[in-house]
Amino acid sequence: MNARRYIAAAAAAFALAAASTAALAKTTFSVETDYRLGYDANPFLSAGNDVSATYIETSIAPRLTVQSAKGQTTASGHFDRTGYLSNYGKNDAYGAVLETQQRVTTKLTVFGALRYDSEVIGQGRDDVTGDPIDAPDVNLIGLRRRSNTYAASGGWQYQATPKDVISADGGYTATRFSNGPGGADSDNYGGRIGWKHAINAKTKVGISGSVYRIEYDTAGLSTLIMQPQLTFSTVLSPTWSVDASLGMSFSRLNLPGIAPSVNTQGLAGSLQLCHTGRRTNLCLVADRSVSASGAGSTVERTQVGVNYRHTLSERMTFLWNGSYSRSEGQAGLLGTRQFVSGRGGLEYQLQRGLKIGAEGYYRDIYGQGFPVKADIGGDIYATIQLVKR
Repeated sequence: MNARRYIAAAAAAFALAAASTAALAKTTFSVETDYRLGYDANPFLSAGNDVSATYIETSIAPRLTVQSAKGQTTASGHFDRTGYLSNYGKNDAYGAVLETQQRVTTKLTVFGALRYDSEVIGQGRDDVTGDPIDAPDVNLIGLRRRSNTYAASGGWQYQATPKDVISADGGYTATRFSNGPGGADSDNYGGRIGWKHAINAKTKVGISGSVYRIEYDTAGLSTLIMQPQLTFSTVLSPTWSVDASLGMSFSRLNLPGIAPSVNTQGLAGSLQLCHTGRRTNLCLVADRSVSASGAGSTVERTQVGVNYRHTLSERMTFLWNGSYSRSEGQAGLLGTRQFVSGRGGLEYQLQRGLKIGAEGYYRDIYGQGFPVKADIGGDIYATIQLVKR
């Protein structure tokens, strides 16, 4: 399947679906720029002895939001350039997202998104967000492989009764690597359907089922995955909420040539537990699923992340996040690797639209593969945000 042709066709349909926001719409445009000076003991978690570097990083992130009575459309992008003063030269990361959500009738809402990302895996902020699409490819950390991701998705949500919601969505993701051996590129496509029932004003239960297929550029190598799950969400208190799912993953790994297919089963699920207080925000996210790896096979991926923010004063904020990822290959084609990271610092609101801060961080990789030095470092930074309504 031609990734660019698929994304171009999806973009045309996407533009037609989002056109209704143009009339009587409110538009907001913002640009955020970030400037950093820091030190990394091992910025790419690569093997070797002389791997440390001082760096200067600049980034720009524009965002345009068009909001109407029926929905919202957002276009955003980012470009990050890191210049290392020794060993590595420069490294760029960039991407763009176009997404929309529109209310067609009082009961029916449709949504869609297009996304492109390009980055060197293992460099920068490989934080766990709870979304499997955003999960770091642990098997490739340390190899300095550039990943280019093209994605299109869309779906709908229908309020069948005052207490029941039916939803469905589908998507296609193409992952391409600009360097490294063949067999790593993949196409992932499939869909999900779900139903949720409101027990009361705070609690919802439901079921969902997803089916998707992963095809690699190695002839005959593919995976078919089915995941039935139970879902649960509730508001525990005015400041605490939880959203969770639990089920099973059934996958069939088809190997090249005359090798037999491999069937595997395992737990699948997700968790998001969040607290939003007057001065403190805390969110715990976790996910377990089967997904593709750029190392050339399918993996069972487990990830946990914590994000914490505490306001110390009117202008001063303490920020901290930590994450853990574990990747285990199916059918013995890949070993097990684990990745941990932590980042914390202080941020000061110097004036409206201008923040300065300092942070320190730690990252390391364990398991199969070459031994590496941990990445310990820190930086000072300034962030400028301009908003026009």
